[in-house]
Amino acid sequence: MRAILKDGKIIVKGGHTDAASAINSCKTIMSHCQMILDNIDEDKDGLPTWWTNKLAVSEHEVVQAANSLVNGLDDDHG
Repeated sequence: MRAILKDGKIIVKGGHTDAASAINSCKTIMSHCQMILDNIDEDKDGLPTWWTNKLAVSEHEVVQAANSLVNGLDDDHG
C-alpha cells in the first residue's frame, strides 16, 4: 500500500486516510459476517473443516486488531 503525507495527514492509495480505510474495512467485515450468520443452518451440522478454519483465523485476526487498537498500537506489528 502506498501512502503520502498531505496537509499533515497520511493519505493511502485511493485518497482515503488510514482511519477511513479502517472504517470501510470494518463495515465490509460486518456485512460479510451478517451474510454468514444469515446463511448458517444451526440445525444442520457439517460445515467443511477448511471453511471453519478460515473463520477461526479471521476471528483471531479481528480480535487481535481490536485489542491492539484498544490497548495502544505498537509499530512493531505489521
